[in-house]
Amino acid sequence: MNNLCRKIATVRLWLNIRFFQIPVLFLLFLAVQNLTMAQKQNEVLITGKAPFAAGKEIRLIIFDDLLTYTPITVATDKISKDGFFRLQYKTNRIKVAQLAIQTSKAEFYIVPGNHYDFIIDMNPDLFQLLDPISYGGFLQIQPANLDTNELNFKIKKFDLFFEKITESFYPDIVFRKNVKAFDSLSQIIQTNFEVQYEPLDFYKSHIFYSYAALEQIMYQKYPEKIYRKYLDNEYVLYDNPAYMAFFHSFYDNYLYTSPRISKDILTKYINENPDYLGIFNEVGKDPFLVNERIRELVIIKNLGEFYEDHQFSKKNILQLLNYIKKNTRFPEHKDIVEHVINVTQLLHPNTEFPKCTLKEVSGVDFKLEKLKGKWVYIQFFTSNCEDCIREMMILKELAQEYKDSIVFVSVSLDFDFGDFSDFRQSYKIFDWQFVHFDYQFEWLDALEINSLPDNILIAPSGKLALRDVLSPEKGLTTFLKRKFTPQEKEYNPLSPHNQN
Repeated sequence: MNNLCRKIATVRLWLNIRFFQIPVLFLLFLAVQNLTMAQKQNEVLITGKAPFAAGKEIRLIIFDDLLTYTPITVATDKISKDGFFRLQYKTNRIKVAQLAIQTSKAEFYIVPGNHYDFIIDMNPDLFQLLDPISYGGFLQIQPANLDTNELNFKIKKFDLFFEKITESFYPDIVFRKNVKAFDSLSQIIQTNFEVQYEPLDFYKSHIFYSYAALEQIMYQKYPEKIYRKYLDNEYVLYDNPAYMAFFHSFYDNYLYTSPRISKDILTKYINENPDYLGIFNEVGKDPFLVNERIRELVIIKNLGEFYEDHQFSKKNILQLLNYIKKNTRFPEHKDIVEHVINVTQLLHPNTEFPKCTLKEVSGVDFKLEKLKGKWVYIQFFTSNCEDCIREMMILKELAQEYKDSIVFVSVSLDFDFGDFSDFRQSYKIFDWQFVHFDYQFEWLDALEINSLPDNILIAPSGKLALRDVLSPEKGLTTFLKRKFTPQEKEYNPLSPHNQN
């Protein structure tokens, strides 16, 4: 799965989880889309108490575009010994955001000018996990003063109702395409909630495009009906997760799967003669791509999806994306296309390895850059990871055998530095470089480290060689032997070099 698809899958998982399941104080706000970019930025203040995480860093992460779901840390604070924190950020529009402590997160909306006051808690056992979301672990955020009339509470109410009622109709609609069942479900939903198109009302748009996803499933064979009702209009709701999830689904790999777009056109304007205006004009003949704003967004999205497809030239795709970035008429697309470019390059061979400063057990800084000029095999572990320790028993032999060819570095992801220190005292038989990740959680996110054991190979250039390198228990020995053992030259008795 390519990196953009991973991002999209993350968005879909995130939407399925329904971040609105946690009540969060939220002020109804959404300005006219065309005026949003010109609005004055207003400060968002987030305060609260998280006593279970005293001394930890809390991060405010925002998502400027929901096409790639690229996280950007915009504010941090160290939670006081009494559990208090304070975060500030300026924005001119409503955005999806996360609060993150260690690897645990919770999502909510931030609104320009709002002040949020949260009480945060979490299961202490899940809080210590590298990937708590896999076990249902989220930061539990509660507003200090819950107002049931606020929008986020209303969205939560709708989501719970929507999920519960659709669950009972799911088999009839998804598998049997039962129209009567769908009509019954629609009537129940519309009796309890107003389902109508009002793009300047965030709450109603959330309901409208949640319902759209359901109708798309029911009427898969009638895309014209879905397009006319939900996409054939002047608004693109970039900041609305329900809209963008629907957009992702409707235009998934669309340029390649649409019967109205010739594969010869894609080959001509991507592989043979990369020409953005050519492909823009040609695919515009598709009735679902008449809207130029949507058309360009679909091209951006699909070029990112094509990057891992061997039928298309990676070099030409990047050329086309960079052209869009430089020449787009739609301001919102500049950041989006830049994120798509970054995602296509993320964790690919010969790309820059994310910089970091690690810590030795003595507390001294350790920089991987100082190993430039050497092959570096990085093993990620925690002191309680038994599989990781089994790998180390193999690494011990390999580190000795290939000491002149490759450097081994084991990076501890223990959330308690003391656990790392105790581990080094207990396992002195491992004599290669051991360091601690020094609580650089953004670095782990950039490397997509979310389960253990995990391993990465860095080339002598300092760039990434392999993200998914073989593990010590699954072929690393053979890999190293092939890579670093000199090949014996075939003996030729007639060669002058072999004659006495």
